[in-house]
Amino acid sequence: MKRDRFDAAVATIGERIRQRRLELGLSQRELATNGVTYAYISRLEADGRRPSVRALRKLAPRLDVSVHWLETGEPDPAQQLAHLVLEHRGKPLPATAAKLARRLLGDAAAPA
Repeated sequence: MKRDRFDAAVATIGERIRQRRLELGLSQRELATNGVTYAYISRLEADGRRPSVRALRKLAPRLDVSVHWLETGEPDPAQQLAHLVLEHRGKPLPATAAKLARRLLGDAAAPA
């Protein structure tokens, strides 16, 4: 599928891996790591294979993204919340933080 502009949210996992790898200037061999060969990466990028969770966990830090982003193309709400907490250390958290916390925790965030 040819696109004028890359849209991570509608791309496949393989397309996101490839796009991010290219943004970092890495070859498939350079991205490869123990248990994730460059041949496997090639198949992932060609959408010939669906990556295992284990492979995503190994590739995400090497690509400097979250597993959540690789899977969905959406920002990881846990990372967003962590950044908000760190940015507002010692000060009241913005409403955005509470909203993200409820999203992450679902029903568990409801007051008892």
